[in-house]
Formats: sequence, C-alpha cells, structure tokens
Amino acid sequence: MSQAYRVEVRRQDAQRALAEARGFTLVLGARRADLEAGVNPVETLLAALGSCLLTGIQFVAESSKVPLEGARVVLEASREDKPPRIAQIGFVLYLESSAPDERLQRLFELTLKNSTLYQSLKDTIPIAGKWERA
Repeated sequence: MSQAYRVEVRRQDAQRALAEARGFTLVLGARRADLEAGVNPVETLLAALGSCLLTGIQFVAESSKVPLEGARVVLEASREDKPPRIAQIGFVLYLESSAPDERLQRLFELTLKNSTLYQSLKDTIPIAGKWERA
C-alpha cells in the first residue's frame, strides 16, 4: 500500500513562505540567516522528524500495550557550508512511563523501525538517537 502527500509552499513576502496541506497552514522563514522570519527549513525538517517519531512512539506503545504517559523529543542538527548540507542529526526521546527499561528500549527500536521520516533520512544523514526517562 502506498500513500501520497501533497504540500503547497508559496512565498508570502521577502521573509516568509506559507506551507499548506489539507487546510492547515505553516508560516516558514524564507530568508537565509534571518532568525526573525520564522522557523527555517532545517528547523522544519527537524520538527517533521520529531513529529514523526512522536507519532510512531504513540502507535507502537498502543499496539504493544506499553503505558506511555508522555513523550517529547529534542533534536539538533549541524550544517556544513560547502556543500550546503545537514552533516548530522541527533535527538533524545524523553519518555514518561512506568514500564521497565527493557520494554522502553524495545519500544524505541520499534519506533525507529516504523518512523517514515527516520527511515527515509537515515541512509543520507547520520542520525544518532537515544531515549531517556523524562
């Protein structure tokens, strides 16, 4: 089974772009090195990966019947200038759960296996991730 996605991004003004999908809108920064313009493309990529990981952990926790009271993820990336590219991504997935560490480790592994964006990016960008209790 395959799923199709469609996002339209258009320039709003010299500093911002609007991304629209299914009636939802994101305001994005579109001026290089302008920290006042909005969330930049790299931060947008990190947010998308983080959201995908949180979606995955919720799905896997429910399917595996692992109690999960809360989850959050903190992501960081480094960028190179020549050529311009993301050199690496790191993240920590903070979990609130009464489950033992072994079950949370398995939950983490299954989340990575079932995360569309993690699986799509990992062969192109080195990604180092771990989980910790919140």
